Amino acid sequence: MERVLRFKDLNLSKKAIYTEMGYGNSLPDDRVRKIVDNLFAIATNIVRPRFYVQPFDGFISDDIIVCSGVSFHVNRTIASLLKNAEMFILFAATAGREYQQVHNKLSNGDDTLTLFIWDALGSCIAEATGDIMEQNVETELPDLPHSNRFSPGYCGWPVKEQIELFSLLPPNVCGIKLNDSALMYPIKSISGIIGLGTHIDTHKYGCQFCELDTCYKKHLKNKHYNEAES
Repeated sequence: MERVLRFKDLNLSKKAIYTEMGYGNSLPDDRVRKIVDNLFAIATNIVRPRFYVQPFDGFISDDIIVCSGVSFHVNRTIASLLKNAEMFILFAATAGREYQQVHNKLSNGDDTLTLFIWDALGSCIAEATGDIMEQNVETELPDLPHSNRFSPGYCGWPVKEQIELFSLLPPNVCGIKLNDSALMYPIKSISGIIGLGTHIDTHKYGCQFCELDTCYKKHLKNKHYNEAES
């Protein structure tokens, strides 16, 4: 099932954008806030995020999830968190082609600040679309607890396996295409897997589970923690 949203459906706050930009609990200066206001207005008028979900029967063997004969080498972290799954949902979600068109236009210009803010806004749009997608799963399957969502490229799951994941989804799902490196276009898109089951682990995951030492978000989190402790 593919669903198209409006920007206002995401209920994104401007503070969320400031946080994504690295401001933490501080407010940016007037110039930045005015650009954010303008980009919010543009997004409200043109951005149409969308998502797609599809359930699959499957099973886990060691650190491999198998759905419809396709194997995903998700690594031990994800496999352990999904070990009690009785079925799986594969998903794709995106900020959309309309978002990408503005991003392309800004990329061809020389206003790097506006591009940076639009990029941060796109990240928030994609994640908020994923959140609504999870809420949709809860509505459609209210009696079956679900895990958090996990995506190729995180927790040791190779990015290249997006090729296998998209092979189980409809062609051009949500308008997303993969390049030769298995990266998605539009760039602000997410894909992955959710486990469902009576005894599934529904605990929130975070940096404590991630095995990617080079992750910039982990470094930012550690930096803020260390500053708070000093």
